[in-house]
Amino acid sequence: YLDSFFFFFGESEKLDSLLLNIMLTGEECPSDENSFDCSVFDLLPIDLSRAQKLSLKNAFCERVSYIQGPPGTGKTYEVKTYKDTLLLNQSASERLYNFEGLSWREAIYLAYKERNFEALSVKEIENTEVVRAYAKTKKSKSIYGTLSTTVIEHATEDSTTSTYRNGRDLFERIKDRWALTEAGKIEAEEVFSNAKEEIGQKKDYYYQFVTFHQSYGYEDFIEGIRAETVDGSIQYEVKKGVFRNFCERAEEDLENGTDNNFLFVIDEINRGNISKIFGELITLIEPEKRIGAAEEIKVTLPYSGDQFGIPKNVYILGTMNTADRSLAMMDTALRRRFDFVEMMPNSGLIRKEVGDSGSIEGFNLADILDALNERIQYLYDREHTLGHAFFMNNNTLADVKRTFENKIIPLLQEYFYDDFRKIRAILNDKNGIYIVEKEISPNKLFDNKLADGFFSNNENKYALKATASDEDFKKFLSGVLIHKEVNEL
Repeated sequence: YLDSFFFFFGESEKLDSLLLNIMLTGEECPSDENSFDCSVFDLLPIDLSRAQKLSLKNAFCERVSYIQGPPGTGKTYEVKTYKDTLLLNQSASERLYNFEGLSWREAIYLAYKERNFEALSVKEIENTEVVRAYAKTKKSKSIYGTLSTTVIEHATEDSTTSTYRNGRDLFERIKDRWALTEAGKIEAEEVFSNAKEEIGQKKDYYYQFVTFHQSYGYEDFIEGIRAETVDGSIQYEVKKGVFRNFCERAEEDLENGTDNNFLFVIDEINRGNISKIFGELITLIEPEKRIGAAEEIKVTLPYSGDQFGIPKNVYILGTMNTADRSLAMMDTALRRRFDFVEMMPNSGLIRKEVGDSGSIEGFNLADILDALNERIQYLYDREHTLGHAFFMNNNTLADVKRTFENKIIPLLQEYFYDDFRKIRAILNDKNGIYIVEKEISPNKLFDNKLADGFFSNNENKYALKATASDEDFKKFLSGVLIHKEVNEL
């Protein structure tokens, strides 16, 4: 198998056939670079040197990899391709449940819905799919006992002699079974209407997608204590996070002997406090420490006290663009577990997929992208270049105009902190279509006595025009490439 931990930070379409080939053949990657057969890379639609092939081999054969690139290189789009490759020929969906905030009584209502509201014995309620799934989220020593107590507490007076009745009359006995009363059906309908859509819905069992943000924490990812209101009283319970639930599904799959792949995708991974969110995962993500590996390790979780490990069949795929690197640097202990491969903007995809060999109405978008990125590298750095995805869905010149006005120019404003002189240079807007230069005299703004003390000369200021006419935009595009660049490209 491929490695269990990939961080995708750039466009990786050219690696898809390699991924599929290794996964289908089951070949392991040799440690000796001299013995590595690079012919597998001949499947790729690009020419690579042996050094580049070995670099790619290391990226996908080593246990942990980190692929980085600027924004707009198709990172999120690439997730679908990677998912289709990794989860090839696996059953697409199973019934999943999210019981956030639901009590045992409300879980019983879901059981009745599952069985079309027929009268059920307590044992039959216990054996419903929804109750068995709900019980896994609780720590009840006796599921049957908890269900029986819940039903009797809310049973009609004629149905039980128990002194624990609370008089709500939600269940009634019919021979040796229990049915919902009219009051119970009304309350059950309220639960169904207020319940989250994902309760009992079919979802992709082998795939999970989350997005990190500044408020995302360990409690969301692994486990945490949550307050819930049950029958009017507040209760505190340890709730499993999304990644722990996902790992338990994968571990159950291993125990059943099926050994399917499970893909967990983290979008915008650097936008969260990584060391805080990952916690014990800093140790557990190493392939040799996974459940089922030779050096398997499980840790004791702080809230529940449960033992937790990451199964070997869990793949973690993260996305990030290098322009956002300042938001949150990766923890050093986490970084040293990765190999790094860089994926940069690929104007060749524009030439292949957009217009006539990358041209729309005579304007070559691939050449324009290359020219813009060369200037950005000169004035800033290569981590803030523009990805090819900005132009991939452009079919008309109107689309290109919207791309510049709504995406590229605003992004350049963010990169250069509204330094319009540099933005104008990057766009080569010599005709002032978008960046307009104005000469401002301080004497027109301030009284002479005040202006003389601070300003001695007239100053040139720049202003941004939000939009341009179609004719002006054509004039602008014609000026983006200078004559020398046209000849070189």
